[in-house]
Order: sequence, then structure tokens, then C-alpha cells
Amino acid sequence: MGNNLIQVLLSSMKAKVTPLVTKFRQYTSASFLRAKLITKIREFFVKVFDVRPKHKNDYYEVLGWLVSKRLAYAILIVIGVLSMIYLVSIRAMYLPTAQTDGIKTYDYDDVMLRFAKGNVRIRGKSGYVAYQGEVEKGAVNGYGNLYGVDGTLLYQGDFANNEYEGNGTQYYPDGTMHYKGTFSGNLYEGTGKLYRENGSLAYDGEFSRGMKEGIGKLYGAGDKPVYEGSFSQDQLVYSAFLGKSTAEVAQSYSGARVIYQTDNEFSVLMPDIDALYMGVTDEENLEDTVMVDSIYVLKNTITFGKNECSTISDLRNVFGEEVYDGNSIVTLPEAIAINYLNRQKQTLNGSVEMDTVEAYTDVFTVNGIQDDYPVYLYSFRKNGLLYTFVCGDRNDTFAFYSIMSEEGGE
Repeated sequence: MGNNLIQVLLSSMKAKVTPLVTKFRQYTSASFLRAKLITKIREFFVKVFDVRPKHKNDYYEVLGWLVSKRLAYAILIVIGVLSMIYLVSIRAMYLPTAQTDGIKTYDYDDVMLRFAKGNVRIRGKSGYVAYQGEVEKGAVNGYGNLYGVDGTLLYQGDFANNEYEGNGTQYYPDGTMHYKGTFSGNLYEGTGKLYRENGSLAYDGEFSRGMKEGIGKLYGAGDKPVYEGSFSQDQLVYSAFLGKSTAEVAQSYSGARVIYQTDNEFSVLMPDIDALYMGVTDEENLEDTVMVDSIYVLKNTITFGKNECSTISDLRNVFGEEVYDGNSIVTLPEAIAINYLNRQKQTLNGSVEMDTVEAYTDVFTVNGIQDDYPVYLYSFRKNGLLYTFVCGDRNDTFAFYSIMSEEGGE
């Protein structure tokens, strides 16, 4: 009896509570609330855009014109909505976007980039990703990658204030490594390696202000070293050969060589560094050691500091007035140089006739050379050295030049 009474009581309470719970769930459901909100918004805009005046008090008088209050309200609301849309779009433009990997991306001229710190992406002017890496204090600082417009990697390494600074690797446009080493102010500085576009090693050594400076190695085909020695202003210091014995030269230069000898002369062509030297016997040495008396540089330009000279006028600006100029008949080392250059491109008055016999592989005995081949010489003194430039005629551009000690030139 008691249990039946309790069940009846519970059933009665459930019958009363269930409708309330059902209504609560209905009124708090997302679909109901969304429908109610849309209805209210629709009713609001119906009232707002019902701009027809219904009473004389529904007008504003502006400069003698009667303007509907409802119309004015509608215009203000439309302007407000459009303004909000514009502000939201502008905000979206200036806020960094985040990629799926969580790295924020900024435009290069984004004001917010000035406050960014850490790993980011930076878009270039045309929208491509120009940089990915560390930034701080409104600049590229730290480790990162620099990309070209087509997406190729141009540089990978350390940056400081938007410049290459520290250890890094620079690439050719096709992605081949160009330089690997240390940088300062965007320039090669310290030690590093230069590579050719075909990927082979060209130079390994010291740099300063973007140029070879100090001790380094030059490499030929197959990454084979051909020269180890001094460099200055991006050029091999050819004068360093002067006064060395042939054995010492062999320690510095390990590239190809062609030897030309007569009864009293000894010249060695070093094609891998565009040079040849003339040797003389050291009379004070009992072993008759052959010493380098002069070095011929087979180039039609010479660099001193920031000055690159290719004409006689250029030379006078660097050396001052010449100590000698005049016609001459070609000598053996000059003949070897002229013939070497003419194998590459016509120069001076063409090749020099030479009577040679190959004694061994790349060793030639010279019995005679053309005795009427004219050249015009300009000689200058600088820093204890005598520079002689070989031309085809007076005031002509030079084809190559020689260096010897000033004492030897007197």
C-alpha cells in the first residue's frame, strides 16, 4: 500500500516536471536561440528600413529640408556596419597570419614586424616568402634563410641587422653552393670556400671585405689544388715568387707546367695561374740552384688597391711616370707568353716563330726564336719592384706584364 502511494506521488511529480524540462531544453537550444536572434534582427532591420514618415515629428529639418528620422537612422546604421566591416578587414591585413606549422608570416613593410621576436616568415613585395628565420628589434637577427622570387635559396646562415654576419652559405641562382664560410656586413670576411657554378671547389682560404686576402689555395678541375700562397685584393700575389728556388716554387705551385730551356735561359709556364717565370742560376750556391729572376703575369689588367689598370694612362695614375718606354725585340719568356695568349685569342702581332725540340714530356729545348718580332715596352717602379708592360705599339693597351726586383732591373 505504501509503495503504491510513493509510485503515484513520483509519477505525478514527473508529469509536472517533464514539460518544464522539455521547455527549458527547447528555449536554451542553439537552434532556438539562433532562430530568436535572427527574428529579432529581422524585426530590427524591418523597423530601421521602414523609412516612411508616419507623423510630422518623424522629420528633421536640415537647412530648410525635411529629412526622415528613420531614413537618417538607417543611413547611420549602414555606415556603421560598413565601417565595422572595413576595420575588421584592415585588422586582418595587419595581423600576422600563422601557417599550419605555427610560424607567423609578416609582410616586409608590416608595422607589427617591428615588435616580432623569434622564428617568422617575411613576405617580399610581390608576396613571395623572402625570408624565414629569426628576427628581433625590427630586423633580421639570428639564423635564417633568404629566398629569391622564384623560391630558390640564396643564403642560409647568421644575420645581424638585416646583413649576413657570422657563419653562412651563399648559393648561385640555380641552387649550387657559391660560398661557405664567414661573413661581415654582407661580405666574405675571415675564412671560407668559393665554388664554381659547376659545383667544383675554386678557392679555400682567407678573405677580407669580400675579396681573397691572405693565405689561400686555388683549385683546378676535379678539386685538385694548383697553388697555395699569398693573395691580395682578390688577386694572387705574383711577386711572392721572386727570389724563390724552383724547389720552393714547386711547393707553392702544383698545377700543370711546361718548361722551355736554352743554353743560358730557363722559363717555366704555369697555365693554371696564367703566369710563367724565368730562372737563373744562383752563382753563390755550389749546387747551381735555379732561382726565380722574374715573373710574367699573362693578363691584360693589373689591380692596385681599388684601381684596375688596363691602359698606359691607368698605369701612370697608379705608378707615376714610366722609367722607360721604347721599342724592343721579343725575348724568350715574352715569346712563350705571346704564343700562350695567341692560343686563346689573337693578341699583339700574332704568334712568335720558335724552333723547339721536345726533350721530355712538357720539356722543350729552344734552339731559336724569331729575331724581328717587335714589341713596345713601358717600365715603372713601385715598392722596390720593376713592372714592365708589353704592348704592340706606343700608347697601346698592354697584353701582359712582368715583375722583377728593382735591383735586377737595373
